[in-house]
Amino acid sequence: RSHDQPPRPAPRCQGYYLDIDPYTSDFSPDFMVETSLITNTMNGTALVKAASPECEAAYPGEQIWKCMYGTYRMPFVTTPYLMTAAQYDGWQLSHDVHAYAGIESSPVYTDEELAYVNTFGARTQAMATTLPSQLSTSASIYSPACYNHHISEQPNFWKTATSDNVTQYDALKTFLKADGEGVNVWIDDCKGYECGGGC
Repeated sequence: RSHDQPPRPAPRCQGYYLDIDPYTSDFSPDFMVETSLITNTMNGTALVKAASPECEAAYPGEQIWKCMYGTYRMPFVTTPYLMTAAQYDGWQLSHDVHAYAGIESSPVYTDEELAYVNTFGARTQAMATTLPSQLSTSASIYSPACYNHHISEQPNFWKTATSDNVTQYDALKTFLKADGEGVNVWIDDCKGYECGGGC
């Protein structure tokens, strides 16, 4: 947003993809390559320059695609936001591990795949704990240690919870009641696939 516009709450649903090489070589192009292609072919560079000169300065030239990619972009968001990130994001893991074109409902992993999945979850958790950045005065960060994706239109919106029993519905309600003020963080800190107490 431009600095002369009033802030508007901006719920963010599961676009917090990691910059991580896919486990399988069968998934191509990966999310980073796709984002780079879209940024360069759909006027994304101009959008980044208008929306966030700070991000453009941090990732100039060939790296500007990072300003369209969740884990790189979120530290530069100044508008009040609710950011949700399942630590075991079903969309990215389905693509990165088994090259599945969608979301696997009940994936089965080998020991090697599970090691990758656990590294993925630990990295998501670590990145989520860096938010909000000092640029944001109003943000809510919701990150359960669960395997899911975009549950805001599913019954799990009211059922899946963090280990301290906060659902995505609870997080959204708290965010909206805050009316653009303050910071709330609900991030599971357990280790291992689907270790969250509310999964």
